[in-house]
Amino acid sequence: MPIQKPDQFERFMQSQDVSFDREDPETTEAIARKWKQHFASVVKKQTGVWIHNKFRWHGFSGGFEQHMSGDKALKAYLYQWPAKFLVFNESLKFGYTCRAQSYPDFSPLCDDIYVAHHNMKWTMVFTHEQPGEGPYFAVGSTAW
Repeated sequence: MPIQKPDQFERFMQSQDVSFDREDPETTEAIARKWKQHFASVVKKQTGVWIHNKFRWHGFSGGFEQHMSGDKALKAYLYQWPAKFLVFNESLKFGYTCRAQSYPDFSPLCDDIYVAHHNMKWTMVFTHEQPGEGPYFAVGSTAW
């Protein structure tokens, strides 16, 4: 069941030892725009829209953007050096700037959660359709 309220998400992050600052709606939208520029540029180029088939992560499942998926994606994500990271959900009801000693696995939430390194070096996307679709890990378009 998707997370409906930020406090539900915040309780989960606290249980994962993640420290966080909640972003206002404008900042959350700015983070999502920056995410699209780094991780949906091929979708935009090939389809004319930034979001394919209603979900940002369909750029990965639809084969537009280079990525890893499943266990390989999760391992690549968990292997990343700890740094400040950004988190938002598909509907942009919440967005956060976070810090942790290790990156949290948001799979148990069964929601569309986007995690990105603070400078968009990489992203990890957890989906509501896991394990059949996702999770997805990608490196920013400037790194390919």
